[in-house]
Amino acid sequence: MHLSVMSPEELKKAYETDLKEAFPPAELKPLKAMEAMRRRGTYDPLCLYGEAGEALGYILLWKHEDGRYILIDYLCVPAGKRNGGTGGKLLQMALARYPSDTVFIGESEAPSGDPASDGLILRRLGFYARNGAVTLGYDSALFGVHFKTICWAGSIPEESEVIKKHQEIYLQHFGREKYDQYIQIPLLPGEKPRPVADWTE
Repeated sequence: MHLSVMSPEELKKAYETDLKEAFPPAELKPLKAMEAMRRRGTYDPLCLYGEAGEALGYILLWKHEDGRYILIDYLCVPAGKRNGGTGGKLLQMALARYPSDTVFIGESEAPSGDPASDGLILRRLGFYARNGAVTLGYDSALFGVHFKTICWAGSIPEESEVIKKHQEIYLQHFGREKYDQYIQIPLLPGEKPRPVADWTE
């Protein structure tokens, strides 16, 4: 297995097939946004390839302009290849690809409190915890979807610094007006996410 950056054509194919299957529309940003961030040098769409060149999984990373902070935008193992340990291998290979002082931020959907709908959400959080994620003390809401914030780092920075870098990743792309309209980092105690909205440019 090897992990490498996808070509624009490979990213488009992955987006139209596996990413659309794995993520609901409210959580999947448009392909053109990924392509624009890639052209700016702030997006690394990585694919884990098998020995025969087949795609075993994807991890798409959104980088702060300082290069040290990286947001794990999407992690996806295609249907039919799940539950075999591939996701964990993919995550660990991606974490090891960058310098040891890199701080990785993750966003995983927050449980709603409804057992009927929280099964998959809790399994995802459990997967991240088993793979070394630390749950931070603040949540976020992005386009109306409520997320827990998780982190990987050799030494977890002060939470105030993580919040600042987390905010700046979105501000660098959206600017202040759209950030204030759609992004809530942190989601304050008692504050409700705004209505669900599509990713907007």
